[in-house]
Amino acid sequence: MTEQSRGKIIRCDDLLEADVNGEIVALHVEKGQCYGMNTVASRVWELLAEPTSAEQICETLSSEFDVDRETCLTDVEALIADFDSEGLIRPAA
Repeated sequence: MTEQSRGKIIRCDDLLEADVNGEIVALHVEKGQCYGMNTVASRVWELLAEPTSAEQICETLSSEFDVDRETCLTDVEALIADFDSEGLIRPAA
């Protein structure tokens, strides 16, 4: 479990985003970097609009998708680590 996935996190505000056929495309203007998110990553991104934790995200995803809790937590922690390495999330205050 990464440091970011242990506590509550929230997405950074400095991205422009659009929903394209149910998937998020986000642009980090300062970096000039564009991110395309699949359906599940897009749902995680939506949940990160409010302070939340990996465990809370998995509770929601487990009720919406056919995934067991252990697999969900492993995958969500990996996604959170990716978001963190790209500077897309931060610890919630």
